[in-house]
Amino acid sequence: MDAKKLIKTAVKAAPFVAATVGVFSLALSKYEERQENFSREFPEIQDELKMAISEVRAQNGN
Repeated sequence: MDAKKLIKTAVKAAPFVAATVGVFSLALSKYEERQENFSREFPEIQDELKMAISEVRAQNGN
């Protein structure tokens, strides 16, 4: 495959690759939220967020 064809194919595939990476990133973020790991979305307030969640759970009896 010559260079022009390779570049053309890469340009056509780029949006699909970007979308796939975005979906996997979102899925990983949701998985980490379920595991109570908020460092990806809220790195500076992770400890305070965990504490607030545990307080609400204690109040609700969970």
